[in-house]
Amino acid sequence: MSSRLSGLALGCVFALALAGCQETTQTAARPRVDAPGIPVSVQSISGAPDDVTTNFAGLLNEAAAERRMEIVPGDKPARFRVKGYLTAQPTEDGQTALAFVWDVYDARQQRAQRVQGESLGKRGGGSDPWAGIDRTVVAKAASDSMDAIAGFLVTIPPEAAPLAGASGKDNADGKKAGTTRTASAAVGKRL
Repeated sequence: MSSRLSGLALGCVFALALAGCQETTQTAARPRVDAPGIPVSVQSISGAPDDVTTNFAGLLNEAAAERRMEIVPGDKPARFRVKGYLTAQPTEDGQTALAFVWDVYDARQQRAQRVQGESLGKRGGGSDPWAGIDRTVVAKAASDSMDAIAGFLVTIPPEAAPLAGASGKDNADGKKAGTTRTASAAVGKRL
């Protein structure tokens, strides 16, 4: 019986390791993950109206701080640079979903990971799905986003991920460091 249990445990560990290799999709609540000491720059958040983007950026910074993640401005060296996209859409049962997609880029400007998920909002009553998205939904999406990104970051050995943007090198956009604003700026679509 013990060999059967150890085989089951080993199978679960192997399956989890494979699941984290390429892409992460949220289907259930993610556990909170801390990722201290890994500098990350949020390059952009697009797809949402300005007020939602501004709110999301602030809540994203709070979620990062709770996870001890180091969010750095675009002109500072970062181990990874992330770009996000938000969309609101009605669900089959009449609710509204705030979906997020994050592409995580390494120092070589290669996409290292894509994480995605959604946060369910209230029932929509009109033609604008953004009307069903309130602060609670945005906060959950920001928290889930940081859990997903941090979950990826803690799997990368430090030596495997050199800093991007150090010494005037190009960032993930191929631009010189210093041309991008961070999530803390929260002004407009380009962060």
